[in-house]
Amino acid sequence: MSGEQGHASDQVVDGVTLRAAVVQDARALLHFKRIVLRETEFLLQGPEDLSDQLSDESALIDSFGRHSGCLLLLAWEGQQIVGMCTVVAGGLARSRHVGQTGMAVRRSHWRRGIASALLAEVRRWSLVQGGLHKLSLQVHAANLPARRLYERHGFDYEGTLRDEAVVAGQYADLLAMGHILS
Repeated sequence: MSGEQGHASDQVVDGVTLRAAVVQDARALLHFKRIVLRETEFLLQGPEDLSDQLSDESALIDSFGRHSGCLLLLAWEGQQIVGMCTVVAGGLARSRHVGQTGMAVRRSHWRRGIASALLAEVRRWSLVQGGLHKLSLQVHAANLPARRLYERHGFDYEGTLRDEAVVAGQYADLLAMGHILS
């Protein structure tokens, strides 16, 4: 990966390029979020939560670039973002070793290995950049394809967060999952 958040070259997987976000990606990232937030209710952020301000998106990307334990990894197909995965390390000394992970892939690109490639790169980056001992995430209990993906990448179930999210006006459970990096 290139840019401020990684120090290796871009990775290409099945015609999709994985690389860390740079501020110049703000417009494309905002466009991606407008689409993906309407395609599934399994994301914690919804369309109503999105700031439609380019300056906010630029500031978000910049904040990821300034912190060594944080990564905003994008999957590009041509000039279009088709997936993203984030890692945000804890801000406190006692939790700095844990990277909270989140992911989104456009519906048109589901089941093409993009999510798997993003997770593999996030795991690699987490080991190389140093300081992280664990990756942690939350997944909707009803999202079986995502749960299987995380299991294949070494994530274990750590608990149930009852009524933690709202989907279609109904409370939904989230499952906490974690992966100890080797």
